[in-house]
Amino acid sequence: MANPLKLANLWRILRDVDLTSVRTAARTRFSLVIVSESGTDAIRLRALLSRGLPAPHPWIACAAAQDAESLPFKQVFAGVIVSREPDLSPALHQAAHRITEAGAPLLTLVVGDRSSHAAVIRAGERSRLTSVSLDDEAAERLGAALAESVGEDRRIAVAAQLPMVRPAVFNRIIDETARANASFALTTGLAETIPVLSVPLNLGDMVVLTKNQLMMCYRIALAAGRDGEPRALMTEIIGVLGGGLLFRQAARSLVGLIPIVGVVPKVAVAYAGTQAIGRAMVLWIVDGRQVTSDLVAKYSRESLERGRALAERLTRDPAGPTSITRLHRLRRYLPAITRRQGS
Repeated sequence: MANPLKLANLWRILRDVDLTSVRTAARTRFSLVIVSESGTDAIRLRALLSRGLPAPHPWIACAAAQDAESLPFKQVFAGVIVSREPDLSPALHQAAHRITEAGAPLLTLVVGDRSSHAAVIRAGERSRLTSVSLDDEAAERLGAALAESVGEDRRIAVAAQLPMVRPAVFNRIIDETARANASFALTTGLAETIPVLSVPLNLGDMVVLTKNQLMMCYRIALAAGRDGEPRALMTEIIGVLGGGLLFRQAARSLVGLIPIVGVVPKVAVAYAGTQAIGRAMVLWIVDGRQVTSDLVAKYSRESLERGRALAERLTRDPAGPTSITRLHRLRRYLPAITRRQGS
């Protein structure tokens, strides 16, 4: 049987994916508003979030609390309140109300007070952060909170525009995909379908896992600000990653490091291999580093323990949708499916 994951066949895996819609969402214009008491802290934060750009990003609007009503709240996708006090002033409280009234997530950054009282989330806030000073570290933490607070499409759109936010978005994309692949591995009960000495994946599993990994890489590229015709960008990604892209490559690097018995090791491999490919993709897209099989293997080994811990948590959930009970029901079908795929 021919290897189904040769580069010539990867486009078949993606034939039902609308790459254009993903790209369109990643290019969507957004409006982020920042309000502080005098406006000075808001302007400072905008400059920090715009680090790496030639000028403050024009999609970030700033205002003093007393002038906040001039901001485009109707179009806002997220709002930030910067306060020097844990309890907002009446003017800042009114600005916060306008943000939540618009249906946008509200993030509050308290500068100069890191007490437990200052860190307590108030009504209406999606997230509250404290910082000793308004500096790069505070902006990076706020960027990570922003990435957590908005939907996937907007998250990528924000990262594409603001380099400061990208590391948090990269990590989120990779972690979500790795967890999805781990859950898929658990649901299909990979352990019962493959001989001990072979790669612990069958054809159907590899197709699903590789498809998820391809889309993960595509989203990382878009979050990094890459543009262009979708098929051309995906072709470049496939060409750069080459053999290192294949889940089978990452899986091979882990066989022998763990006992290939039971469900847990297979879930750990699915998680670690996906993490490795995502991390390698970030190195290429950000630093231009070449992606090699050795690099993927190194990252796979580094992520294996986290994958094993996740697998053990998933298998301990008797009521979850990926429970062992469900796996037992799947076992009688998977061998037959594997035989048909290999025929």
